Amino acid sequence: APNDDVTINRIVIEGDCMEITYSASGCDGNSWEVNLIDSEIIAKSLPGQRSVRLSLKDEELCEAFITQSRVFDISNLQAGGDEVWLNIEGYEERVIYKY
Repeated sequence: APNDDVTINRIVIEGDCMEITYSASGCDGNSWEVNLIDSEIIAKSLPGQRSVRLSLKDEELCEAFITQSRVFDISNLQAGGDEVWLNIEGYEERVIYKY
């Protein structure tokens, strides 16, 4: 999956939805392709841990710094029990997903 430069500013989880606010250079961000990619590996710890990353395809050649938010359904990241740590590439804080 594409891995263009992106800065993750904030992550909020409500229910099975995760809102990610992110920034990258571009013209207006309208052509960006953004996806949440899961490594599909669950680390054996209590609670379990998953590694995910925000995939950005950015072909805009402008120097503006654009900020957007996107909401993702993360119900497919459940890993047994009632919570899982989400280690998100490029984001310093660990995120707990309780379900």
